This record gives sequence, structure tokens and C-alpha cells, in this order.
Amino acid sequence: MRPHAGGVLMPVLLFVSVALLVLSRLDHGYIAGARVAIADAVSPVLRTIMIPLEPLRSAGAAIGLALERADDLDHLANENQRLKGWEARAKDLERQLSELGAVAKTARDQDMPFVTARVMATSSGPFVRSAIINAGEIEKLKSGYPVLAGDGLAARVAAVGRGVSRVLLITDVESRIPVFVGQQAARAILAGDNGPAPRLLFLAPDATVKAGDEVVTSGIGGIYPRGLRIGTVAGGSERPTVSVHADLDRLEYVSILFYEPGTGDVPPLEQRLQPAGAEVAK
Repeated sequence: MRPHAGGVLMPVLLFVSVALLVLSRLDHGYIAGARVAIADAVSPVLRTIMIPLEPLRSAGAAIGLALERADDLDHLANENQRLKGWEARAKDLERQLSELGAVAKTARDQDMPFVTARVMATSSGPFVRSAIINAGEIEKLKSGYPVLAGDGLAARVAAVGRGVSRVLLITDVESRIPVFVGQQAARAILAGDNGPAPRLLFLAPDATVKAGDEVVTSGIGGIYPRGLRIGTVAGGSERPTVSVHADLDRLEYVSILFYEPGTGDVPPLEQRLQPAGAEVAK
């Protein structure tokens, strides 16, 4: 009986299946109605089944979202770290560019050939104030050449090697620079004492010196060109000191002027200190 029943049932099922396919293709109204009726009948059962599963579904969605956000946070943290590294690098390059621009501008103001070098090391002990720069005979440096920082005179070349040179800072105890002080161009000697503020020596008794007066090289003796800015008077009239413009404790780039005695100076001090429109006294 079973083989006979199975042999009859299979063709019936095939016929029903083919009929349903044909009717669905023909979009028969009975088929559409039957689909809607079945959906209406099954929907309460599906809603009942989904109620206990909804918290699990929400929890799964929340877990997936949390994992996705964790990945995003890790990515953002890595990006933030990388950007901070670039920011630090950009700030360092900006600072170096600013310093290079400052020393280049100072050198160009003197209208003389110059070379820019980097400070490799400094010595600020109790007996010497000097620095080592990465320029020497290859760059045609010579002993005695003035060394400028961004804001003014910083040193002079003391010894020259093939690729490096030693420069003596203007605050060194061995440094002696003839200078003019103030609008009256009072003559003096700027003497270093290994401290932060060199002193003014050999001022004329009748010289009037006050705080804030500009101090520049006088060019007397031919060691330095005339008119290089050094600093301003900071101390009193009894023992006047000078606050130098160059930041000697944080030198990084300097410009070395190719100055030979008698080859030329910057504009005369009277013109540099003269108020606009005034005539220079003969």
C-alpha cells in the first residue's frame, strides 16, 4: 500500500506545485488573497515569538555598535597620536624657520656676505662663554668674523677648524667691544664678565647714560663693523650694564658676517639713531 500511495501522492503534489506557480505568474486574485490570509494568520504567532527575542536582538545590536565604536575610538586615538606628532614637528619646523628668518634678516640688514650655521654645543662655565658652530674653513670663515643671532651681535669667531669653529660670546670675560651708547653716541667699551649682562667701561665722565639707551658697535679699532646692534642699557649710571638683544642661552642658528676691517660698515650711527627728517650735525 505504501509504494502505491507514494506513487499517487507525488504526481498530485507536482501538479499542485505547477498549478500554484502558474497561478502566481498569472497574478490570480485567489492566490493573492490566500497569501494575505496566510500572512494575517501567521503574524500573531510571529509577533508572539519576537517578543522574547527582541531584548536579545537589541542587545546584539548594542554589542555590535559598541564594538564598532571601540574600533572607531582606537582608530581615532591612533590618528590623534599621529597628528600630535606632526603638530610637534610642525611647531619645531616653524620655530627653526622663524630663527633662520631672523638671523638671515639681521645679516641682510648689514648688506654684507654671510653664512648661516647651526650651534652644535655651548659652554657656559664660570671661566668661559663660548659655542661651537658647524662651519669652518670649508665655508671660508676666518677668526674675528662677527657672529649675529636673530636680534643682534652675539659673538665673534675665535678659532676655525675645517668643518667647525669656536665662537666667543660677547658675555665672555675675554670679550671687549668698542661701542656707542645712546643718542649722544657716547663712547665706551662693552666688557663681558661671564654673567648675563656685560658692563660698560671707560665712559666719559660727562656722558649721560640712562636705561633703555641703545648700544651699538662703534667700529673703532676695526674689529667689528660700525652700527651692529648689541642691546640696551639696563643698569644704573654708577655701573651700567647692558641687556643684550640676542638670547645667548638658547642659540640655535647664527649668521657669520664676512667682515674684513676696512671693507665697509653699516650706515653711520648718526643716521641710524637720528629721528626721521632731522639733519645730521656736521
